[in-house]
Parts: sequence; structure tokens; C-alpha cells
Amino acid sequence: MLRNSVKSLQYSVNHVRKCLHRSVVQIRLCSSSSGKPSDSSEELFDRVKDKIRYSSYVEDNTLKLGYRRNKIMESRLEKARRDHATHQVRARPFPIALEQLYGERLQDPSPVDAEESEEVVDYFPYQKLVRKVERAPREELPEDTTPTTGDWMSDYEYYEEDEDDDRKSFYGTPDPKEPVSNIPCGGCGALLQCAEPSIPGYLPSQLFKGRSKQQLQTSICQRCHFLKNYNTAINVTVSPDDYVEMISSIRDKKALVLLLVDLLDFPCSIWPGLSEILGPDRSIIVVGNKVDLLPRDCPGYLDNIRNNLTKTFLEAGFTKNNIKHVSLISATTGYGVEQLITKIHNVWGTRGDVYLVGCTNVGKSSLFNALLRSDLCKVKASDLVQRATACPWPGTTLKMLKFPILRPSDHRLYLRSKRLQSERAIQIEEEKLRKHQARSTGSPQFATLIGHIGQTFAPEKSQTSDHFSVAQRGGGSTPILTLNEKSEDFINSKWCYDTPGVVQPEQITNLLTTDELLLTLPKQMIRPRAYLMKTGLTLFLAGLGRLDYIEGPESTRVLLYASPNLPTLICDTAHAHEIYQNLLGTEYLRVPRADPDRLAKWPALQAGPDILLYGEEKHISVADVVLSSAGWIAINLPADSEAVFRAWTPERRGIYVRQPALLPHGMVLKGKRIRGSLAYREGDAFAKQ
Repeated sequence: MLRNSVKSLQYSVNHVRKCLHRSVVQIRLCSSSSGKPSDSSEELFDRVKDKIRYSSYVEDNTLKLGYRRNKIMESRLEKARRDHATHQVRARPFPIALEQLYGERLQDPSPVDAEESEEVVDYFPYQKLVRKVERAPREELPEDTTPTTGDWMSDYEYYEEDEDDDRKSFYGTPDPKEPVSNIPCGGCGALLQCAEPSIPGYLPSQLFKGRSKQQLQTSICQRCHFLKNYNTAINVTVSPDDYVEMISSIRDKKALVLLLVDLLDFPCSIWPGLSEILGPDRSIIVVGNKVDLLPRDCPGYLDNIRNNLTKTFLEAGFTKNNIKHVSLISATTGYGVEQLITKIHNVWGTRGDVYLVGCTNVGKSSLFNALLRSDLCKVKASDLVQRATACPWPGTTLKMLKFPILRPSDHRLYLRSKRLQSERAIQIEEEKLRKHQARSTGSPQFATLIGHIGQTFAPEKSQTSDHFSVAQRGGGSTPILTLNEKSEDFINSKWCYDTPGVVQPEQITNLLTTDELLLTLPKQMIRPRAYLMKTGLTLFLAGLGRLDYIEGPESTRVLLYASPNLPTLICDTAHAHEIYQNLLGTEYLRVPRADPDRLAKWPALQAGPDILLYGEEKHISVADVVLSSAGWIAINLPADSEAVFRAWTPERRGIYVRQPALLPHGMVLKGKRIRGSLAYREGDAFAKQ
């Protein structure tokens, strides 16, 4: 009797699981970018669901629902879906950019028909922003809505709003006849101009013409204005040829190059042929940024990363004589920056200028800001130089910004070392506390590498400090944000330059829109995702890449290092193309986002050459298969075995094989195997010693 009851209970549980699985995969929790729920995505998934071995999107929703009270949860989800659909039909689509520009006055318009809402699918693409936008007339505002400033340029320092003009271009009004000024933007360094919105340094003619030199010196270009105030990127094209020409100007100068690399995106973030552009005798300090986002797979993981980075640069054409030091830092948390400054003082001093060089998104502007408030910058200059604009979009820094370098005399170096020694004791205690918190809680936030950037020679405060404050609208003192290079304080100085960045041809970042880029770039320490791969299977990383396991041992394990916002999907290789075509633009792949026009222009995945790997040691990753800027997959093989893989990315961009693996001991971070699944549960971000 008991045995029959157990069998009956097991049958009921399995039946509930199957019903729940079918209900979950049929319910779309997110809508497409057009603002209407995409019913077709359910049909597309139904076509291929029998050919899918694993989907992280389905798995995540199944785990969230659980297996108890499933009918109640299903009814709640169905009600939420209906409410969401009703809201999307009633509300016009409203991109983030316009929401920031116009405030809340268009958030709750009068109800419209579904057919009418289809006519306003999108005001403008995020990366084009070229259409003119018609302002809503003031008389149409709801009575209970507080009027906003009305125009995006109203928060500029010297703009006078014209109440009679109800129609404005998104870019303001350009004037091609107006010559370019010789005054750089305080945010990106580009020369201010009002002739063409698509080139660096653009200011609308309303803000540019008739302004004095002193007023322009306190202004920033429109692009930096949007980045700082609205978190919105306006695309500006920078020619790679211009980038190469600018970097080539360093070749004949006596200068030190701080070559920044994104540790989550190398060798894709190393400009090809850079060693030849800089010259054979160039002194270089390699700076690997974003080390705080890499998981800790073993106690000596930093040495493994440093050795791997050095090997990559040697393969890229640099020599050991060129590379004076390899530094691992986090420009965001400050880790390693003080050690980098000490190395610059010891290796270089003030023998020449210092240049920050690197591709987009490697963190040059963030490091520039950190160095500006450190012992590398002259004390008198640190308050006079406006900080560079730092943001996650490609092409942020457009022209060279600079600050004067503090001359490291013996006495100054002694005082600096005394300060660092006194702070070191405090940092050791903080590290012990954080290590204890990480072990007890398991939270990666306590395992994140953090450093402190201080100033040994703090700027003197005086009663004239108000002259450097930002001017208030309508009056107040004029801010001084530029340096007089011919003054006695700076005429003999050496300078630290922040050079512009450019998208490396192997990167896919320029293919992504703003919201897609934010999904792709990790913001916290990465937790590797482990999968059991069998021959003849394919692993998809969102719509950005895939890895085929062609032949080798019957099964092997792989580790995926990528943003947790990018879903994964495993299927038979024979059905991979069909599944990709059906699910592209849905939440099952998520990136790229659902937009018919965008998907029509999205480049197809193309395969690189077959990758042959040999197993060396159990539980040790033998190599990393890099999928451009999306992430990488570490391969684990049994000892004395060989396997063949094939990687795919858009236009075959950025497919590399890193040997040895960046984090060879990553298997210790994986979680337990999910029963009946090819996936493992989310593991740790650090190894608990």
C-alpha cells in the first residue's frame, strides 16, 4: 500500500512538472521593443521547443515558480500578462532618451487604439537619434501635471528658452557657416563647434553663437551633456584612420605609454599593429583594467592573469624590453591605482609625457579621473582641470585631455611612502574584515578588490577657492576650468594625456544599441556558469555567439564567463541554425532586442576555423574560446584526450583561443548539477580558502 502511494505521488509530481514546464515556456513575461506583447514569440518557440535541450530563460522561470501551488501562480502570471498587454496598448512607447528630455508629461497620455499605437513604434533608434521630435503643446498637458522646463537645452548655462518656438530639432539648430572655435570641450576635449551635429564637439548654434570665450570655456558639448545628465549616448563617428594618425604622433616623442586593456575583452581590446604604430623603442606599462570583475578561482589567480596578459602582448608584437611593468587595476574601485602611480614614479619619473592609450570601454577616462586626484597630478592643477567624461558607451573620449605631472623629488617620494605605509595598516585590517564577511556570507561584494586613492600633498584651501566653483545661472563668479600652460607653474611640466578610443575591428560593441550594451557589459564580479557538453551539441550565448562541440570525448564540461543578463541555450548542432532563426529577437536569446528593422540588419553568425584542443589535467581548463566582447568559454577535457570545437560570432569577429586559460581552476567555482539537466547551478564568485 505504501509503495503504491509513493508511486502515485511521484506520478503526480512529474505530471505537475510537465504541465508547469509547458505553461512557463508559453508565457512571455517581457514585451517586444514595439511596446506590444509579441504573441508570435510563443509560436516561434513552440516550433523548436522539442529540439532544445536546455534554456536558461525557461529554467530561471521554472525555478522561480517552483512546483507547488502552480495553478495559483499560473493564474497570477496570466493576469499580470493581460495587465501588461493592456498597459502597453494604452501607453505610447517612450524611449529612455525622450523620457529624460521631456520628463513625465508624456507618460500618461490619453488612451489610443492599438492600430494608432503601431504608428509610433519608435521615435528614433538609440544609436541614430537623428529624427526631429515634435514637442507636445503646452495646452495638451494634463491639469494635474506640473510643467517642466520644456526644452532639453534649458539646463545649459547660457541658453535662453524661446517660448514661441514649439518645434525644436533634437540637436538644436546647426549653422554650417560658423567657424570652429579653438576652445576644447571640458568633457571630451573636442573643439567646440556648431556646424555639424555628427562630429565631435557639437553645440547648438543657440548655445554657441554670440558667446564669449570665457563662457565657452565653461561649456561642454552636447554629447557630453547628454552622457552626464541623461545617461544617453549620441552616436559620433570617429574614423579609425584618424585614430592611427593621432597615436602615430607619439612615435617620435620621448613618452611613456600606459596601454590599457579590458581584462574581460582581450585580446579584442588590443588595437592590431599597435606595437608598430608606437615604435620599437617605446616604453610601455601594460594596465589590465576591471580586475575586480574577475572571479577568484585560486589564491594565485592574479599572477595567472598577469602572466596570461604578458603572453598576449608578446604575441601581439611587443618585446620584453618595451614592457616595463604589467599592472592589474580597477579604475572603478581604485584597486591597484596607487601601486601603478608608484611604478610610474620609479620607472619613468618626469623624463617625458605620459599617454593613456587603449580602445573603447577599457576605462581610460575613469583612470584619467582617478589619476587627476592623485599624487601623479600637480597639486595646483588638480582643482583647475575639469574631469573627463566617463560612461559605458563606445567612443567617449574624442580628443586629448591632459594634466601636468607632479615632479617626484626624493623628499616627495619619501613623504608619499610614509603615507602609504600608514594607510597600509588600515587596509590590511579592512581586507581581513572583508575576507571574513565573504566567507560567512558568500557574497561576492565582500570579495571584490577595493583600493584607496589618496593625495599626499592636498591642495591648499584659501578664501579665493570660490573662484573655481561652478557659476550659478544668472550670476555668480565665473569658473576657471582651464590651465595657463605658459605660467611659471606649468611651463616646464610634463603632461599626462588621455587619448581618444576607437572600436577595435574584432569587437562587437559597435553593433549593439545602448540597452543591449548595458546587458552585455558585466557590472559585478562574474559567476561562471557550468554546462555538460556532449558531442553534437551547440551552446548559444544570447544571440551574440555559439560554440559547437564537434568531436571528442562523449561528454565534457565547459565554463561560461559572461554577463548574467545574457541567456544561454543548448541544442543539437543539426538544429542550431533553425533555432537561432526562430528565437532571434525573443527573450530566449535577448540580445539583439526585438525590432524588425534592427533584426533585418543584424549580421549573421559566421564560423571560425575548427579548434583542436588537448586535455592535460583533470579539473583544469585547457583553453578559453573567446567570443569577441560577449565573453569566453573555458574548456575542460580529460587528460590525454583531444576534442574539436567550432565558434561562431557576428561576422566572425573576435574568435580567439587563449592558452593557457585565464582562470584555469574555475571548476572549483561551479555549483551542483541540476538533476536531469545539462546545466549546473550558479556557483561561487570566489574560492573559499
